[in-house]
Amino acid sequence: MLSETRNGEIKINDVTKRFGETAAVSDLNLTIPDKSYCCLLGPSGCGKTTILRMIAGHETPTTGEIRIGGDAVTGLSPVQRGTAMMFQSYALFPHRSVLDNVAFSLKLRGASKDDRHRQARNLLTKVRMERFADRLPAQLSSGQQQRVALARALITNPRVLLLDEPLSALDEYLRLRMRGELRRVQKDLGITFIHVTHTQLEAIAVADLVVVMAQGRIEQAASAREIFTAPRNAYVARFMGGQNVLAGTVESVVDGQAIVAGDDGARLSIAVDKERLVKGSRLVGSIRRDRVSVRKAEGGATPPNEANALLGEVHAIEYQGSHVRLRLNGRLAGSSSPTSSTRTSFATRWISAIGYSRVGRRAMFSSSRACMMGERHP
Repeated sequence: MLSETRNGEIKINDVTKRFGETAAVSDLNLTIPDKSYCCLLGPSGCGKTTILRMIAGHETPTTGEIRIGGDAVTGLSPVQRGTAMMFQSYALFPHRSVLDNVAFSLKLRGASKDDRHRQARNLLTKVRMERFADRLPAQLSSGQQQRVALARALITNPRVLLLDEPLSALDEYLRLRMRGELRRVQKDLGITFIHVTHTQLEAIAVADLVVVMAQGRIEQAASAREIFTAPRNAYVARFMGGQNVLAGTVESVVDGQAIVAGDDGARLSIAVDKERLVKGSRLVGSIRRDRVSVRKAEGGATPPNEANALLGEVHAIEYQGSHVRLRLNGRLAGSSSPTSSTRTSFATRWISAIGYSRVGRRAMFSSSRACMMGERHP
């Protein structure tokens, strides 16, 4: 029997879900605080929708348990759990008005027409759709249909709302508007939102807690700021974007800086907790793209003496708006200049940076700071 509390805290304890021999989710442990906005983020097939469906009660864990507000909910129906789900397709009834779509769940529960319409109008006001109460879904834009689907999911007064890629069908302009609307509604109602997405910017824009997943496992669960500034491993750094991932062997640690021999023979200087490292250990680090600058190299320039500097020839450019991605041949400082015999050691490396260059031009790249995985960037 569920308690009467409105606590929307989710605890997932040692949960595994198998479909035949395939493990969609493996040994999952996660706590989502009450009244928080959580985003499950990862590529297609990583298990995020499976988690959502297990919380909702549409799938049963193979092993482990799920608790909502302290109550074990395995085996309970979605209604008994106090959850509601907003599906990717919206699934509005085409023959019913906006008002009747929103009120439909209350009709099934036996609420009077006046009562269910009153509650439906209140929710339509919250999502700013009260003017369209008498329209049919076909007379609405995609963004308006999304708001109606949100109001319909909220009409049962759930303590947890589950959203399965709710913005994927919208264009970029509407996504920017609607993610702000979702966050506003969540704050107004004070309930737990769990939002599945594969879009990094969408997750860090709305979430209190971002859960990055890969192959049915959690790679990192933290605030959006921590995920971006202190990725736990190379997968998180690459998936979130904005990072240049580097790897090598530690040569020495001096004043919190590890001197690292890169895999291509280059030398890197990476900020570390020196007590955690010994000479010869493997180190993976990253440099944020906004910490990398690019400038034209003068004729006859040679690789500079400082670490984290690169001289090379630009072979391709991808303009990304706030930054550029450059493919180049070259070597970091501390190794020989590129020649016909050595340039393959650093060939086709992509660097994300702030700056401008041209294809075929020699360019100098430099960064003031690199950090090991899990350490916060300044």
